[in-house]
Amino acid sequence: MGKTYQFECELCQYRVKVSGGADAGVDCEVQTVVCHDCRELFDVFTRVRRRATVGEKFKPLHPEIPPLQLRSAPASPPGWKTVVLACPVSDRHQVETWKDPGRCPRCGCFLQKSGLPFKIWD
Repeated sequence: MGKTYQFECELCQYRVKVSGGADAGVDCEVQTVVCHDCRELFDVFTRVRRRATVGEKFKPLHPEIPPLQLRSAPASPPGWKTVVLACPVSDRHQVETWKDPGRCPRCGCFLQKSGLPFKIWD
């Protein structure tokens, strides 16, 4: 389950609702990024589960390997699509990962995190 928090800057009154770092739900993973061109924080997808067609649901991936061995394999789960970090406004903007505690993208002061999650999502 992913959680979204409200962050606020006491100096410039900037407010944003983001996860505050890397977070994951059932069907996706997100990462909070700071866009230096927009001067904003965003949650962007890093991995998204692909929807399987009806035929793929029951088709074994490796029929020669027993299902028990497939479950214990440390490989990443099939059916996931990895996404490159980018600003949702423009792909040309410069972004970098952001993690709480972090600085305000507008004035540089540390953002204050709300105590309870604003939203819990899957």
